[in-house]
Amino acid sequence: MEFRELLQRYLDASGMTQAELAARLGTSRSSIGNLMQGSSREPSLHKAYAISKALGVSLDEMVKLLYEDEGEEE
Repeated sequence: MEFRELLQRYLDASGMTQAELAARLGTSRSSIGNLMQGSSREPSLHKAYAISKALGVSLDEMVKLLYEDEGEEE
């Protein structure tokens, strides 16, 4: 799963708009739009944590969903 897909899933579940998320993060709606379109890089760990808090999910849960398709390598 790509970050943009994950972000869309959690944004839909929260009922929040891109503009509302941007306001909570102190960023522009266009920067959220760029993340959701995949036209910007995946966010830094700091930004991903802020997004997870704003959406009410744990960063751990987000990371697990992002990498679940890659399988476990030990």
